[in-house]
Amino acid sequence: MRHHVCSAGFWSGLLLLLILTGCAGLGRPLQKAEVSLVDLQVKEVRPLEAVLTLSLRVMNPNDKDLKITGINCRMKVDGHDFATGMGNALITVPAYGTAVVPVTVYASTLRMFSSVLAMLQENSPAHSAARDLGYELEGTIRLADSVTRSLDFSGRGSLSLPGPDGAR
Repeated sequence: MRHHVCSAGFWSGLLLLLILTGCAGLGRPLQKAEVSLVDLQVKEVRPLEAVLTLSLRVMNPNDKDLKITGINCRMKVDGHDFATGMGNALITVPAYGTAVVPVTVYASTLRMFSSVLAMLQENSPAHSAARDLGYELEGTIRLADSVTRSLDFSGRGSLSLPGPDGAR
């Protein structure tokens, strides 16, 4: 009998050791991806909303591919909420590489027009020349085949708008 107990204890201990070793081998947590705006295209304008496609460059600082199954995103322009949406493209961003991910977003046309009107009414020289508008992106990248099922991201940049004479 005693031999059975030792044998069962041995196998239980070995199983526990294998499980713990397997969990330790899962690696360190993924680093946040860097995301920036590459392109913005207006797809459709409706009375109350505009449909746009954002092309987002995702930079992977990890030593493992990121297999993206979806991405949701919120965009602010000049500090104001501008658009929100999501994309479900299946894209692999290689380790230490980049890929462009399309995201469909929806923006309120009322909010857009009021922002443009506020810009035009500013009492500054900026309204007569080209103007840079700051943008902020934030959201979540959904991943397949990973212990980490999602990665939050944020990014900043500027959009250059031409002045009334078309100059930049």
